[in-house]
Amino acid sequence: MKNFVDFHVHIDYYRDYKAIFEFYNNQKIYALFVTNFPEVFKKAKDTFPESKYVKLALGYHPEMINIKPFNQKFFDDYLSETKYIGEVGLDFSKNHIKNREEQSRIFRYICRKVANTNKIMSVHSRNAELDVLANLMEFGVKYAVFHWYTGDMKNLQDIIDSKYYLSLNPSMLRTKKGREIIKNIPIQHLLIETDGPYSKYNNRQIVPEDIPSIYRDFENFLGINNLKEIVFENLNRLLLHQQNDVR
Repeated sequence: MKNFVDFHVHIDYYRDYKAIFEFYNNQKIYALFVTNFPEVFKKAKDTFPESKYVKLALGYHPEMINIKPFNQKFFDDYLSETKYIGEVGLDFSKNHIKNREEQSRIFRYICRKVANTNKIMSVHSRNAELDVLANLMEFGVKYAVFHWYTGDMKNLQDIIDSKYYLSLNPSMLRTKKGREIIKNIPIQHLLIETDGPYSKYNNRQIVPEDIPSIYRDFENFLGINNLKEIVFENLNRLLLHQQNDVR
């Protein structure tokens, strides 16, 4: 399974999280381990070993405001310890729109801090795609990947024109809108994600062993046979731009 990419996974939310981490690492799958709170980032950093393949992202999920306030000090303290930020963003769906102002305050703060670095962001944008993109552009965030995009075609084109990437989730293949979005993303702008364990595959919780089958599903839909190579090349290009961006 070497050189597969899973660019958005919540490893700590699996019951057997240590085994999941080891699977990614031993199978040489490039995974972005996103976190929902700065405190979780710190705990994960203390729990898991350094890995060439599994990279830990510092995050604050916009759905978590009612569960735990954003700890700005911890975020600032840990910012220098990673090249990746996620999961962060905005969620203006029915269950979370009431927190719109606080979400926006936090996300703008994060964008402001990240704009002075070359870090890569994995962003959540449900029902808030325009606002997320506007904030990224306003603060000059150079490297962002829209996770599981569900917005409209106009905003999608603006994201592409802004040279950001999108990570595709297999759940998108199961809806008409999701398939339309996939068809409208240039191949050089896409990455693949599982969003495990939150998403399902074959009517059960998704696991990293599903990744080869997920890639085949996307290949069948897109009419290509080398998606693993394409995604790996896209990730390398993104990382090379990051590496050469000395600030």
